[in-house]
Amino acid sequence: MIFQGDVSKYHPADALMFLSQLSLSGVLSVACGPQMLTLAFNDGHLIDAQSATGDEKILGALRSQRMMTDDQERQIRHVRAETGMPVRQVLAELDLFPLAQIKKILELGISEVLLELFMLQEGQFHFTDTPVDPDGSGIKLDTGAAAIRILSHADELRSFEKSIVTLDRRIQPKAAPEARIAALSTEERALVQLALKVSSVRRLMQQAPVYTHRAMQSVEKLLTDGLFVLGPLSEKENIPALSASATSVDPLFGAYKQAFKMLIRTDEVLKKVEAVIGFCKNFYDGILILTAKEQRVIHCKMITIDKGRNIGQKTIKGDLGTIEQDPMFQAVQRTGIGFFGKIFQSPLIDRVTETPAAGECALLPIVNKPQLSMFFYAFSATQYPGLSPHHYLELLSWLITPSDKSAGKVTSPASIGAESGPPSQAGTSSRDVAAQLVAKIEELPPLPAMASKTLQLLSDPETDMETVEKTLAHDQALVAKIIKVSNSALYGGYQKANTLRQALTRLGAKTTKSLILAASTRGYFFKERKGLKAWGPILWQHSVECGFAARRIAAACRYEDPEQAFIGGIMHDIGKLAILMVDDKKFMEIQRVQITENITDLVAEAEMLGSTHTELGRLLMEKWRMPEAVQVCTEFHHAPDRAGSHTVLSAIVAYANHLSHTIGRHPQPETERSLAQTEHLLKIMGLSPEQHTPLMEKVRSDFESTDMVE
Repeated sequence: MIFQGDVSKYHPADALMFLSQLSLSGVLSVACGPQMLTLAFNDGHLIDAQSATGDEKILGALRSQRMMTDDQERQIRHVRAETGMPVRQVLAELDLFPLAQIKKILELGISEVLLELFMLQEGQFHFTDTPVDPDGSGIKLDTGAAAIRILSHADELRSFEKSIVTLDRRIQPKAAPEARIAALSTEERALVQLALKVSSVRRLMQQAPVYTHRAMQSVEKLLTDGLFVLGPLSEKENIPALSASATSVDPLFGAYKQAFKMLIRTDEVLKKVEAVIGFCKNFYDGILILTAKEQRVIHCKMITIDKGRNIGQKTIKGDLGTIEQDPMFQAVQRTGIGFFGKIFQSPLIDRVTETPAAGECALLPIVNKPQLSMFFYAFSATQYPGLSPHHYLELLSWLITPSDKSAGKVTSPASIGAESGPPSQAGTSSRDVAAQLVAKIEELPPLPAMASKTLQLLSDPETDMETVEKTLAHDQALVAKIIKVSNSALYGGYQKANTLRQALTRLGAKTTKSLILAASTRGYFFKERKGLKAWGPILWQHSVECGFAARRIAAACRYEDPEQAFIGGIMHDIGKLAILMVDDKKFMEIQRVQITENITDLVAEAEMLGSTHTELGRLLMEKWRMPEAVQVCTEFHHAPDRAGSHTVLSAIVAYANHLSHTIGRHPQPETERSLAQTEHLLKIMGLSPEQHTPLMEKVRSDFESTDMVE
């Protein structure tokens, strides 16, 4: 698989989320003039990244931590210059020490490359899937989490640059008593010494033997404390010199300003939450994002912040209590107004983390709907005198808190698509939302007239094969495909079918119907437009795998119509295609939310769209006049128990969906939940657990033939 794009049109973070979501292995190359960056992925995890800047950071950290001698550094630089190999590869070749011993330093280099990548304004990227084996460092980073973290650092770096006008500004240490210098941290003292040798803020941060964002934070602090001073702007900037007050950076106001800009630029709750996290992480000790479904808290994302302001993340799922058990949560939900004050006793908070006995906290409502509530909680043991982070956070809260329960939708469905209609009214059902979305999908019209007519003929038992043959003859591409399939390993006999009549006779009416439907649907997944180029083929591959698996499973459990199961498998995720066609950016955001929040696609879609791909799929099946059974399994393939008389078919499609995700072209690891679900599905279908493995092997073999419907 190869894809490429323009950095100015397709944000690199989206590309990283794409690679992570699909668990791809390969190399992403990014070029901007002479600047070249490469990132290596193994099963969607980031295992290496290299650039000239990243290499220098690795060497600087090794030198600072006395991990190499001057002679060794000269040798490394000589080998790099002679061979063009990146520093990490040179270190492996020279075998000066085990790479696992410098894992943190190598991860520093990766962070530096990501920061460099996200600071690019233009350039070209190119990904090639190729096997990439991990080396001895043991690095295997969560690509999505790393992207989110470094994105916030890039935003802060841009904000800092604006506050001092340019990073090329001269900087120098100010004379200070030795005792004051001695009170600085080791890194801060190193920056003070380095500032005597470099000419600008940019060079200072580049040569600092720490991550550039961390160096920036130290520079901000030293400027605020008056231990660094900025030189006047050069004449070429043609900007008036800043006042003395302007050369001192206020970290609190700077963080507020950055968060404020991010908040006013987006209507998406996830991005709003990210903006507030970016503000809080510099001044609070911990952050919780709690999600409640029908008043019961079922999910908590916990962000911990250590003394070095490094962020850790943890997800807690399960029954964490109800809103009614906590008076403060109840009051915030009822009024829609955040709380800002001293830390309060909370049974909900106590279930997931330990808070300081004294300090300050804030509780904000993010989503405030009857079925779904989301809260943002931040706490700090520090009690600030005078103007505090609490004051700024309260100002920011007005940009994130829903004004009332009806406004609590994560994203207004009316905003989806190129042409926005009137906002949805309070009380709009998810099916109504889905109908609004379907109404915008002009690119998913009814099936082509020829295909529709042929399907009608095949549905009529009185139709003779000659009539079907004459109708199909108008589409030579489809004729060729039917003949090709009839001669495939799945259907082929001892003699090769050379004519359409022979192929139709071999396949039969039901199989021919399912193949025509698949062929007619395929074109929607390969539209020439952004978003579809990347995701369309992936959705199609998954759909075909589910179709093949569903047919095999239906035969195993003796379901009456295996071809109907095939159609159900092909169509089960058509609602995802609908979302992708309406708004490819929203589709990408849903993928990112699903990964970063570790939630299901249904939950992510409901939060961001107010509807789900299953509801959209059902409406599209109605629009295409598909059989009732196919409509139902499209809607309930994630909940077969709710499918009524079509429970078995829905379970077949659900099981096929699971096998595609497990052993298909883009496999995902099995979880305890998926294993338990498999047992339940086997029970519905009347299959024993012992039949799972041999059936899975047959499906795996079928997957090798999915290209026959291409």
